[in-house]
Amino acid sequence: MDDYLLRTCEPADEPVLLELFSLVFGQVRSPAEWRWKFGSNPGSCADPNRSDSVVAVDGRGSVVAHAGAVVLPGWFRDQAIPMVQVCDVMVHPDHRGGIGRNNLFTLMLRDLLERLASRLPAGFRYGFPGRGPYLVGERARVYEQLGIAVECEIPPARPRYSPWRALPLAWDDPRLDHLWERMRGQYGLSLIRNGTYLRWRYADNPSHTYRLIGVFLFGWLIGWVVSRQDAERLLLVDVLLPRLATRGALQRVATLLLVESPHDAARVWLPDSWRPALKSRCRETPVVTANMSWRSPVDTATARRSLYYTMGDVDIF
Repeated sequence: MDDYLLRTCEPADEPVLLELFSLVFGQVRSPAEWRWKFGSNPGSCADPNRSDSVVAVDGRGSVVAHAGAVVLPGWFRDQAIPMVQVCDVMVHPDHRGGIGRNNLFTLMLRDLLERLASRLPAGFRYGFPGRGPYLVGERARVYEQLGIAVECEIPPARPRYSPWRALPLAWDDPRLDHLWERMRGQYGLSLIRNGTYLRWRYADNPSHTYRLIGVFLFGWLIGWVVSRQDAERLLLVDVLLPRLATRGALQRVATLLLVESPHDAARVWLPDSWRPALKSRCRETPVVTANMSWRSPVDTATARRSLYYTMGDVDIF
């Protein structure tokens, strides 16, 4: 086992990290995507030479592993907090294996979480690993399961009168901030889903094109849905709606969007506490919702009850 130097990620690491990403995940990520995710998000540090992500350097000076951290403004118990998503955890195949403190995955994640706990002691740290990586992190005692992400079908509304209306919204609509301010009390633990977040996450996204649909009740804007059509599914990627209105409003949005789609239903992720109101057919995905429990300021039981998340919390959608 090599001796590794663990340090914060630097701009000069970008080319080798893009190569490592392609090797580990079998997909190409462009420089524009990397910088959008780690350098331009609403919680990123203003200093371009400072990062919350960590890399591992082997004895020959080569970067062989990476654990990313994206910091975004969050909301917990009626207060603003940092929300830190741990993501893009990747180890070169030649440097995997080992147990205990000889496991680079464990060493790197614990180092990352220690740094985050020191810099952002109130920050909630979470992620969405696949089941295999989750089990590695669970054995390392850095992951604790909050649940399995579940995908639910949203059929179109029946052809009858409904007070709901679904209409396109502009990403710079000033009502987006007011809507979050009105609704934030319904969300125990969540990203701050205001206009700034929506524009960064969706309007400025270099990978995909999204639509923002406003939901109106008797002419009043009461929520919104972000959608994207991929090759196989119509995705309701992000949702901000009153809990009791979720089913009717999502069906109205699905009705609008399915007119232009070859599919017979839309797909959405919502946490356990929001799903009963959908009364929809759902299935588990391969994605685990995980609390980064190493020195976490929010215990897993509380996070399991409180965390609101959608597909939009995961950058692959």
